[in-house]
Amino acid sequence: MFKKKYLSIGRVLKSSAYLTALISAMLSETAAQKPPVVPKSPPPAEDFTLYYVLLFVLLGGLAGAVMWFLKSKKAGKEAESKTLEKKDDWENDSVDADKEMEWLRKHRKVVGKRGNPKASKPKSPPPVGKSLQVNVVPAENTMLNQSSKPENKPVDTSDTYLPIFALRRLELARPFDDLPISNDSALMDAIEQTYDEMEEDSEVRELAVRILAAFKTRNSVEALSQVALYDLLANLRSKSISVLSEFDHESVFETILLACADPTREVRAAAARGLTKLTFDRADAWTRIGESDEEGRVVQAARAAVESGFVDMSFDRLIHQDRKYAYEAFTLMALLIKAGETEKIFNALENHKNMNVRRAILHIIKITKDQKALDGLLLLLENGKLPIEFQEEVDKAFEEIGYVTA
Repeated sequence: MFKKKYLSIGRVLKSSAYLTALISAMLSETAAQKPPVVPKSPPPAEDFTLYYVLLFVLLGGLAGAVMWFLKSKKAGKEAESKTLEKKDDWENDSVDADKEMEWLRKHRKVVGKRGNPKASKPKSPPPVGKSLQVNVVPAENTMLNQSSKPENKPVDTSDTYLPIFALRRLELARPFDDLPISNDSALMDAIEQTYDEMEEDSEVRELAVRILAAFKTRNSVEALSQVALYDLLANLRSKSISVLSEFDHESVFETILLACADPTREVRAAAARGLTKLTFDRADAWTRIGESDEEGRVVQAARAAVESGFVDMSFDRLIHQDRKYAYEAFTLMALLIKAGETEKIFNALENHKNMNVRRAILHIIKITKDQKALDGLLLLLENGKLPIEFQEEVDKAFEEIGYVTA
């Protein structure tokens, strides 16, 4: 009985072992069929190197652009300063309101004194009767739109070569483009305020001048000219002149010139400063006034030129080696002769230290053939107020033009 019982237990244990082995085999086979579990790797870190490179390039380009801009700006300022330094002293002299027109008489450039600085004696004048012939160039080279200097020959810088003696006539003034006319309501109201003689409020008139300054038009120039010449307040007259000079147009020249004879120092100083800002050809401006048939206008402009100091400076400019300056002085002298304002001219003929200046004035009188100027020249000759070496040249000039006493 015990034996059977042991046999039954052995069979059960055997069956259980067999079953356990079978289950283990099945589990092993199932586990083998699953894909292997791969451990997850950490995500790669982001690389910002490209962004840093691009940012560096952009910053470098920006810095280069800024440096180029500053360098070009500096070069432009240097070029502008050099250009201003090369301008004639007439355009560069500053004006002191307390000294009125003294700026026009400073830094005069006298031609013919570039030689030996140790030399104290002036050069002797050319032989009598030959000075006018020495300086004459062929007729084909005397047109005012051509250079009076030979193109392929060395330029003579001595006193015997002066462009003034190559001039044969006074050319007509070249026309200029008129400014447009505006009907803007603000402009028209401002013009009305400037012409309103009953308007006593200076602030209203000053506001009108500010509005006019914003319009570079023909009617604006006319209104500002009225204020510059006739307003009761010197402050408004000087402000109007400053505005006109900023316009830098041929139509403003005569107004600014007349303001040089204003009774108020402030206005005269503003006019003198304004004339230095004008960049157009002043020779045409002087000629344009001389071509006017209005005698009073011509006389008034000539007197203003005398009071402004232009005439005193123009005597030395007559013998300038630059033909442009010589011709500008020539046109101003012609205007004075036409207006009959010849006191300064005859004083220079009598007393100027440079004989070439006297010969230049005599040359202009020969060209203009003005009867009053010739009569005044004859009076100087008869009174013995001219140097002996110059008297023969005057006599010859009278013979060349066929002068007959009135």
